[in-house]
Amino acid sequence: MYRFNLEPVLNHRRLVEETLQKDLAISKISLIDETERLITYEKNRDQLLEELQQIQKEGTTTSDILLYLPFIEQVSKDIERQKKRVLELEKQVEQNLKDLLEATKNKKALQKLKEKAFKTYNQKLIKNEQDFLNEVAVSQFNRRIRPQE
Repeated sequence: MYRFNLEPVLNHRRLVEETLQKDLAISKISLIDETERLITYEKNRDQLLEELQQIQKEGTTTSDILLYLPFIEQVSKDIERQKKRVLELEKQVEQNLKDLLEATKNKKALQKLKEKAFKTYNQKLIKNEQDFLNEVAVSQFNRRIRPQE
């Protein structure tokens, strides 16, 4: 029975790869969520700016216009903060992808080593079986020849 002596290492590499796949999926979901939040902030800012323009066209007082400015400023700060968050998550997704590719490469290298070792094992079994069959054939041949002598 064939037993790969590095099977525990291969199992560990599989586990690492699975963990990194999960991490990548989680970071991608977070990136999508944060990008959607950024879009929402930008829509809110655009809406506030449109309302401000509408108010200006209607000829309202300066105090009414001044009420909008802190809200617009706050939303603008939120947008900048959110852009930084999205950028961080993009970098995290990129790093997670690199880590996953490296882990996959390491696992595949070990899998190829296992396949090669298994092939060698099978070839050795076939050779041993052939040697045994040759020995049996020689033995039978010798039995047939010796009784006649």
